[in-house]
Formats: sequence, structure tokens, C-alpha cells
Amino acid sequence: MAMDSLIGELFDSRYRIERRIGTGGMADVFLARDETLGRRVAIKILAERYAQDDAFVERFRREARAAAGLSHPNIVSVYDRGEAGGTSYIAMEYLNGPTLKDEITGRAPLPEAEVVNWATQALDALEFAHRQGVVHRDIKPHNMVLTDEGRLKVTDFGIARAADTQQMTEVGSIVGTAQYLSPEQARGLDVGPQSDLYSMGIVLYEMLTGELPFTGDSAVEIAMKQVSDPPPSIRKKNRLVSEGLEQVVMRALSKDPALRHRSARQMADELRRVSRGGAPSSDTQMATRILTGGAAAVQAYTGAQTSVLQPAGAQAPPPREQPPGPRRSALPWILVLFLLLVSAAVGYVVYQQLSGSGVTVPQLSGSCDHAKAQLAAVDLKGQCKDKKSRFDQKDQVVGSDPSSGSSADKNSVVTIFIGAGPTAVAVPDVRGKSVLEAQRILQDKGFQVDPTTIPVDTGKLDAGQVTGTIPKTGSEEPQGTVIQLQVATGNVIVPDVTGLSCDEATAKMKQKTLVATCQDSPSDQPQGQAFQSQPAAGATAPQNSSVTVLISAGPQQVTVPPVTNIDKNEAIHTLHDAGLKAAITQQVECTDPGLNNTVQSQDPAPGAQVDQGSSVTIVVLKYRPDDPSCVSPPPT
Repeated sequence: MAMDSLIGELFDSRYRIERRIGTGGMADVFLARDETLGRRVAIKILAERYAQDDAFVERFRREARAAAGLSHPNIVSVYDRGEAGGTSYIAMEYLNGPTLKDEITGRAPLPEAEVVNWATQALDALEFAHRQGVVHRDIKPHNMVLTDEGRLKVTDFGIARAADTQQMTEVGSIVGTAQYLSPEQARGLDVGPQSDLYSMGIVLYEMLTGELPFTGDSAVEIAMKQVSDPPPSIRKKNRLVSEGLEQVVMRALSKDPALRHRSARQMADELRRVSRGGAPSSDTQMATRILTGGAAAVQAYTGAQTSVLQPAGAQAPPPREQPPGPRRSALPWILVLFLLLVSAAVGYVVYQQLSGSGVTVPQLSGSCDHAKAQLAAVDLKGQCKDKKSRFDQKDQVVGSDPSSGSSADKNSVVTIFIGAGPTAVAVPDVRGKSVLEAQRILQDKGFQVDPTTIPVDTGKLDAGQVTGTIPKTGSEEPQGTVIQLQVATGNVIVPDVTGLSCDEATAKMKQKTLVATCQDSPSDQPQGQAFQSQPAAGATAPQNSSVTVLISAGPQQVTVPPVTNIDKNEAIHTLHDAGLKAAITQQVECTDPGLNNTVQSQDPAPGAQVDQGSSVTIVVLKYRPDDPSCVSPPPT
């Protein structure tokens, strides 16, 4: 399927493709019109070169699953997903604004207040996603779109691009873009919410300085710097940045996830606080001191984690630290920590060797087959069992027994719990409810609610009341499904009352909550019947507003003008100007050529009242002396 050939076509019998608006590593994005709901959407279609690659198809589906369950003002809404034309696609909210990367490229360094505004909106989105168990893994300004209303929206949840030379490919668990990659992603370790916070730190650094903290000739070189090098000072690049804001950003860029903020909300709250002149927290000051102590300090702190052998799936515990004093050196406790970590690692290895048959259950992920392969790699067997789960976890590993990190005998069986998705629930009837009340009812049932509503012109409900839902009331849908509300606009469609009597037209308008007033008016329609309304049929009008119905009073009466003894053509124009027609009868004139084409008589007579548009008969003389009807006078 050639992507450009889609333009102008109706894709999946619903989306009219208008034009290409973007091309990514694994997908093409088109602007399209949803013919079903009458709105413009962005359609992301998996590139044809990847459509037959199971790994890419699964990665693309993962994005759809992750994003479909996220309904938040700062997250781009996903409306639909499916397969058509031999490939997979996602239909999402269309935003016409620039990306944050465009703003950085064109204007950075950005003002501090603007930086905090954009960053806190992105963090609000991440906080919501993290609470739903979704880690973005590829936070960067390219994935943040700015709207005309001053809102930032995060997109591309759950996707890992693989065809860009400036991006890390997925090898093991390394996913993301090198310039924004967290150290744990670069090292192939488990990724969590703090990984997104590190990437947000890079975005903040770039907004404040116009530069990236780590660059290089290859993705690998950049990733190595992410692991070991401290970032250059922000304030040396932009002296207008406050010390407090620099410390918050530096804490986000800590090499150890345990030193970063505990959550996106905590980071957003501290950004807001320092932007108002407040002081950074003691934890932020400590993390900044460790990070900005130079490469030696960073390596001393992270060296044990990068060099000590650790069991599969395990991570070194975060260091226990004291707030730095003015004269105390950090070196003694760093050395103690290093020795403890080495001792623990050596002890673990000795234990494993002595125990002989014991193996560690790895961190399982992906589908049932993928998890079984992970277990087989460490001499364990797997059996899969369905377990109720969130919408975005359907068909994915949600746990195991024994759990990851536990010890198990070789060749023993590990139960793999696979998400069966949420329980199907009937969409509740929220007709007549306010939008807020309907949202609460639907969310209580486990549904997500699309913030974009569908306007409906109806006289059955007042403005702002819900008229229905998509999917419709009563349909069985999985919990987590996104429900869109149809909401009354307060307007109605004026009905057609042509041919009805005044009473009938009034009753029909009343059914639409419109107040009708009948008014007689001349027309060529049968007398007593409605022939027009103001506003006209098909137009919208506010509920309970007034409508004038025009009732035919029959044709208008006009006065017949005198047209005798004048030229025929003049007589026709005179009658036409009066709203009448001329019916011509000829009579031969034998003797006087001056009477040729003169009107001799008319019927009705001048002054008579007749219906507008009726005919007046005029007798026109024609001079024809040789006509047989002309008889010569007898001789005298």
C-alpha cells in the first residue's frame, strides 16, 4: 500500500484522508476527516515496510493500548485504533499547533515563567500516566504539542521508534531517544517514572539554555555521557536563570533514580514553588551537590552500580545520605557504601554457587510466549493464566508466581499472569445529566471520558445536558473504554410546516420547543396553508424562541389599468407592470392604417379588482384592406 495513494481515499470506510502531516521512524501521520462524527483527526498509519514485522506491529499496538486509556487535558486523545489496508492505524486528536521543539529551535532560551508553565503541564500529564501504570519512555520536546489556547499536550505514549540514527533501538529494554535518554535506559536496566523525570530534566535544560547537555557523534557516545558525565552548569549558559530553578533541573538529571523527585507531581510542585521565589528542598540541594561535584563525584557515587555484579532483575539500593554540611566530606560514606555493595554482590554470587540448583525469576514482560522464552533462558518453565487487569495491560504480563526476583528451582514451573483486560460493563444511561455528573457516573463505572463532546441540536433537553453517549447506552464495554458524550446545544432545527394549517404548524413548532405566530400573507399557494417560516425550515434557533409562520391569504388583488387606444406592446408592458398578463385577440381593420396594432377594447374593464397574475383580454386591430372579410361599400 503506497501511503501517498491514500490521499483523497476513504480509509477503513470512515476516514477521508486529506494530506500527509508528518513522517516518523515507524509511521506516517495524515490529516483526515472522520465521516462518521464529522470532525478532523490525525491518523497514524504504520509504515508499509514495518506492517509485516511482528515486532513493529506489536510495538505500534502497544502505543495504542497505552494511549487509549489516558484521558487528560495535557495528553493527546486517542479516538480509535484498528487495522485496514494491510496495516495498523491509530486515530487521534488533531492539533494544528507547533511542537515544543519548534519553540525551542526558534526562540530559546525561553523566559523562566514560560519554561515552568510548559514543564508543569507536561509533568501533570506524566503524573496522570504514571498513576495509570504507563511510563512514556521517550519524553522529548518533539512529542509535546502547543495549542492556541496555551495548553501543552504530550503525545506518542508507549511508542519506541527504531528507524532514526539519532535514536536508540530496542535491544533488551533500551528504548528512547539518545539525547533525552535516562542513564538506566542507556544501561538497559528497568525503566520507571523517574526515567521520564530525567528526560523532563533534559527538556527543561534545553528550554533554559537552547542547548542539549549531552551531545556526540553517535547515539552510543551520547548514551555513555548520560551514564557518567555531569551536565554543564545552566547558569553559566544563561545568567538569567534563578539558582533555585537550576537546582530543581539538576536534581532531575541525577544519575541515580533514587535521588530524583519521587513523582512528577513533586517535581511540578517544586518548580512552581521556586518560580515564586521559594527555596529548593534539602533533598534537591543534596542531589545537586552530588551531581555538580564534577565527574569524579558522579563516578564515585555511581561506580558501584555500574561495576558491581548484580543478580538478574535486581538493582542496587539507593545510598543513605545526610544533608551536606559546610565542612564535612562525602568521601568516607561513599567508600563505606561502595564496600557494602561489593560485599553484598560477592555474598550473593557465593550463595548462588553454593545453592547449585537455585535460579532467580527474571522480570517478565510482553506476551505469554515472550515471557515463556524469558523463563526458558534461565532454565525455568512457564504456564500462563488469565488475570483481570487494566485496559492497557490486556494480553500482557501483569505478574508471576513466584514473583520476579524470587529464587526458584531449576526446571520448576512459574505461573505467568496475563492481563485479561477489565471486566465488561454496560454503559450507564446518563441522558439528562450535566456533563460533570455524567463524567462522574461513567468514571465510577471504570470508564474514561473523552474531554471533547459532540454538540447535538435537540428540543428534548436543555443546553448542557447529555443527550447520549458513544458507545451507546447499554452496550457492554471493557472498563477503561473511552466514552464520548453527546451534549445538547440549547438549539433546535426549525421543522418544515409547508402545507399545514396555522393550528397544525403551531403544534409542530411546539414539539420542537418553538413558539409560533401565524401571519397572513399573499401567495400563489392555496389559501389558509403555511408556505414559509421565519427562520426558514432547516435553520437552527434557540429553544423557546419565536418563529413566524406565513399563512397564504391567496393571491394579492390588483387594479386593472386602462390599455385601450394605445399600441399593443405598450398595453402588454402596462399590464405586466401591474402584475397581470395579456391575452391577445386580433380584429381586422379595413379602412384606417393608423389603427394598426392599436388596442380597441379590454376585458376586464379598467378599474376592476382581479387576482395578481391573472390575464386581461385585449382586442388588437390589424390593418388588412385586402382581407376577404373587408367588404367594399356599395356604389352610390
